[in-house]
Amino acid sequence: MTAAVELIAEHGWGAVTTRMVAERAGLRPGLVHYHFPSVTDLLIDASLQMARTEYNTVMAGVLAASGPAAMTQMLTAIGSYTSADPATVAMSEMMLAATRNERLRNELGRFVAEVRAAMTAWFRDQGPSNDPEATATVVLALIDGLILHRMIDPTLNAVNVTGPLLRAAGLTESRDSEGNSHYLEENRK
Repeated sequence: MTAAVELIAEHGWGAVTTRMVAERAGLRPGLVHYHFPSVTDLLIDASLQMARTEYNTVMAGVLAASGPAAMTQMLTAIGSYTSADPATVAMSEMMLAATRNERLRNELGRFVAEVRAAMTAWFRDQGPSNDPEATATVVLALIDGLILHRMIDPTLNAVNVTGPLLRAAGLTESRDSEGNSHYLEENRK
């Protein structure tokens, strides 16, 4: 599975073959075919496993935090995602492949729905909100878009997007009498 993700990142989804995966993993191609009906099935299973691992690594801590601290933690985590990071490249390849493969689209769709549901519950727990599901949808789409844009233009890593993300999430920045920045939950009644 690790070999498949590495090869997706190195060569692109459509260029990976069973033979390449077997060679990278130090296995005979027949063994790969024994466990996976096709290279596409292997790539789907491997990339979905990688996506869940990445999600669990980042979101476990984020969803345990509250308000602005959680959003800041999420931005810090995604700041490490670059075009040189195999998981990030493999994830973008997987999203593109999902536009052409029904099984991948359905399974990735279920995974994204799970992520959105967890984020919706988190927003609901943060306090009154007019629409926590819509907020979760927008914030997750912003994060995905930000990752893709940073892969294309690494100079965006220097752009501080914390304030705009917090505002999009229904959190606002305020300044105390000494000019220090603080983030407070917005009254969303």
